[in-house]
Amino acid sequence: MNLYPIKLQFFLSYGALGSIGPLMALILKEAKDFSPRQIALTLSLSSLGMLFTPAFMTYLADKSVDTRKILRWSFTLTASSLIFLYYLNNPVQITLAWTLYSIAFVPVLPLLDGYFFNYKRSVEIDGGSCVEYNKIRIWGSIGFIAPSCVLFYVLSGDKTIANSLWCAVLFCFLSYIATFLMKKNAVNEKSSTKKPTRESFKVLLSPKMIPFCIGIFLAYTAANCYFPYLSVFFKDYIGIKNNLITVITSLGVAIEIIYISKLNFIRKYITFRGVTAIGLGSMAIRLSLLATFPEIQIAILIQIFHGLEILSMFVLPIMYLDQVAGPGFRNSIQGAFTILISVPSRLVGFLLAGEVARAWGSKEVLYVSSLLCAIGMITIALFFKEVNQKNDTD
Repeated sequence: MNLYPIKLQFFLSYGALGSIGPLMALILKEAKDFSPRQIALTLSLSSLGMLFTPAFMTYLADKSVDTRKILRWSFTLTASSLIFLYYLNNPVQITLAWTLYSIAFVPVLPLLDGYFFNYKRSVEIDGGSCVEYNKIRIWGSIGFIAPSCVLFYVLSGDKTIANSLWCAVLFCFLSYIATFLMKKNAVNEKSSTKKPTRESFKVLLSPKMIPFCIGIFLAYTAANCYFPYLSVFFKDYIGIKNNLITVITSLGVAIEIIYISKLNFIRKYITFRGVTAIGLGSMAIRLSLLATFPEIQIAILIQIFHGLEILSMFVLPIMYLDQVAGPGFRNSIQGAFTILISVPSRLVGFLLAGEVARAWGSKEVLYVSSLLCAIGMITIALFFKEVNQKNDTD
């Protein structure tokens, strides 16, 4: 299989995420005139609708339903919901549209992960070799940066921040087109697994995985707490303009690319647990620094450590899940992880951030996120033991 189509799909899909991800709270605050509590409720309620779709869609992929067709439906619904969001003004309708966006788009990333891991496994079974996940995931980071070039112009001056929604729609449309370049993922791995979702949860809830899940859940909660409000903090406390917010966050993602590309080198000297603990610790420190010293110089400086955060939360855990997965549920374990960790952490993180922002402010949101991340780091550093297992087919 030619890897260029999957690299392109990672680039475009993460481009859709990068178009509005760093601006979520600011879009609702400025374009829709939402209060902190309304923002929290909208983001949290939209998470409820995601409780089943990731597992369902990855289950379909494990049952040989064409991943490309699932992705096409996801991109179509995502683009439609974002167009609705642009024109709607009623809070209830906005919440429903945001929920549709979340339901449709969140399964995309675990589907792409599972698509690649299935391909990688089929190549290895046939006696070949394949690049590691980080070499593919790096195209997602590049894609996440891409919208900042467009947003710098479409958000300049007095232009509405809601224009970022159209940027996301564009990337969804391109992602839809790119699915026709992908090949159907034929899996040669033999499996007797009839209930891949159940097997996935069985692995994730095993005694050896519990500390990992708890630590990552706390870290994800911290990320979902601070990330939507980071744009609000940049504007309210530092005075950064809308079109420059994505430029600053993209700087961190650009440095993140270096970390991801050097992951194999890093892992020669530091264990999975070590890299994860260091990454979460750096996240806690950089959030505290930014909250304590709200200056543009600090906002730029802390981007140096953004890559460690991404490695510890969104690259290494995905690779580790494939390591502990068995034949027949490489897609499903990504979806199960999304349901068990990603969705509840969004629900808790968004609600917590909204209440803290309403009671105090976005600066305190960063302090709370830093504390959660520190606890997650301690949990993984002290209680998690890495499982180095080979699948039965090896």
